[in-house]
Amino acid sequence: MKTKYLLRAALCLALIAVGARIQIPLPYFDYYTFQFTFVLLTAVLLPPIYAIGTMVTYIAMGLLGIPVFAGGGGFDYVLRPSFGYLIGFLATVVVLAQIYKRKQPTTKWGYFLLNTIGIVVTYLFGLTYKTAILHFYLGQAVPIWAILTTAFAFDIPADVIMVFCLSLIEVRVVKAIGASNLG
Repeated sequence: MKTKYLLRAALCLALIAVGARIQIPLPYFDYYTFQFTFVLLTAVLLPPIYAIGTMVTYIAMGLLGIPVFAGGGGFDYVLRPSFGYLIGFLATVVVLAQIYKRKQPTTKWGYFLLNTIGIVVTYLFGLTYKTAILHFYLGQAVPIWAILTTAFAFDIPADVIMVFCLSLIEVRVVKAIGASNLG
């Protein structure tokens, strides 16, 4: 274990937790956080095993009751419709860290593409889980089109804007700290 990666993992974990608490209200009782921003950074600032370990630790901390999630913490969080996004964050880190290890982007557009893949992976898990919890656990007959409409009207556009802004600075951040997730 390299000290620099452990320190970087601790920093990423702290940033994800703080990012979850920075909330911007959206219509229909939803909110936007900076949690996802730091999840995407984790995938490029750490070697895959450290990035995955960081996300597993973050999720475990939240499930053990430490209020690191956007809505607090506790094991009952698995029954919330939004828990699928946390699973999506883990899947995103697994996928992006592996892609980044094989082909490190060198331009803002390369990072934009990489992070856009992260959006797709996260929303695939998040929306699937949300639909399942709403229908099967909560017994709410929410049409899938309604779930997708809110995601495509508010959440995804906000994440695309965030990914664009993140891509502008990611090249510099990676270069400045000599980040390479090649381990």
